[in-house]
Amino acid sequence: MTEHSRPPLPPSEYDADDVESMYRDAVKGKRRLASSVLAMEVVVFWLAIVVAIVQSHVQVAAATGVGGGLAVASLVVAARIRRDWAYRAGSVLQGLAVLCGFVVPTMFVVGVVFAVLWIVAMRMGDAALRRAQQFEAYVGVPPKAGHPV
Repeated sequence: MTEHSRPPLPPSEYDADDVESMYRDAVKGKRRLASSVLAMEVVVFWLAIVVAIVQSHVQVAAATGVGGGLAVASLVVAARIRRDWAYRAGSVLQGLAVLCGFVVPTMFVVGVVFAVLWIVAMRMGDAALRRAQQFEAYVGVPPKAGHPV
């Protein structure tokens, strides 16, 4: 084991508050990453409305309804990211962003980019949670309030 792969102090120097802090930070980080991707996607969906109308000759009402609906859905999911269902809904939105490419071809590329960002955000958040679990095992003390996950 290298010097940087374990905590700098022996396990006896840590307590339940430290373990709880690790879990809290991991959960907050995953939420921040996920909501950031969704917030950026709101802008993309709004801009796709204009492209759908001008380049793809989609009716204004249809483009506004679909694009606006997806933008609002992204905003709602980003605001509700504390809920378990929000991560599944975010994944569905990524798929819908790619499917928008059938109307606005550039959305194939943009949708895939955001889907990759979403996958990276989920994986990084899960990796932080695994590190918190490893820290808990290292310290040998559960967090005070249980796992905040």
